[in-house]
Amino acid sequence: MFKLHAQVRGFLGKFVKNEQGVSALEYAIVMAGVSATVLFIFSSSDQGPIMSLLKTTFNLLKAKSLSILQ
Repeated sequence: MFKLHAQVRGFLGKFVKNEQGVSALEYAIVMAGVSATVLFIFSSSDQGPIMSLLKTTFNLLKAKSLSILQ
């Protein structure tokens, strides 16, 4: 019984000291945040701030190009 207790205690001690799993979890949380931000910025509903900026810029460029060609 004491041997099992010592093994469990040793395993738990190593598990708590092991930081590799923690860093992987942190990376997953950061990637989820980055993904949510990218989805918000480049949303397909034409209401994302970057999409709106790009559409305005390209429409202005198109209008200027057409005025030069006419």
